[in-house]
Amino acid sequence: LETQVTGLGPKGPKMRHCQLVIGPAGCGKSTYCHQMYEHGLAVKRNFKIVNLDPAAEHFKYPVAVDIRDLISLEDVVEELEYGPNGGLLYCFEYIAENLEWLNEQLGDADDDYFIIDCP
Repeated sequence: LETQVTGLGPKGPKMRHCQLVIGPAGCGKSTYCHQMYEHGLAVKRNFKIVNLDPAAEHFKYPVAVDIRDLISLEDVVEELEYGPNGGLLYCFEYIAENLEWLNEQLGDADDDYFIIDCP
C-alpha cells in the first residue's frame, strides 16, 4: 500500500492511495480487482483499476489505465520473436523505462484510490 500527499484540502492533506495486487498466475488477482470494483460501486467510492499485465486479455471491470496501450506481450513476441517469458521481461523493462507515461496516465486528481492489477 502506497500513499501520496497531493496537497491540502479544507479538511487537511488530500491523499492518493493504492493497492498493489500481486501473486502467481491463476491465484485470483483479477477476480479480487473485480470484487473491489463492485464493492466501490456499492459504497459509492470510485476505485480506478490499473492493468500492469501486458499479457492480459479480458476484464470484467473498466480499466482506467492499461499498460497494453504502451506495450503488449503479443506485440513483443511477434515483432522481436521472443518467447512468452522473455517477452514479459522485455515488457517489464520497457515499463520501467517509461514510468513517466504511467504517471501521466494516473493523472493528478485528489483522493484517488487505485487498484493495480499486476501480472
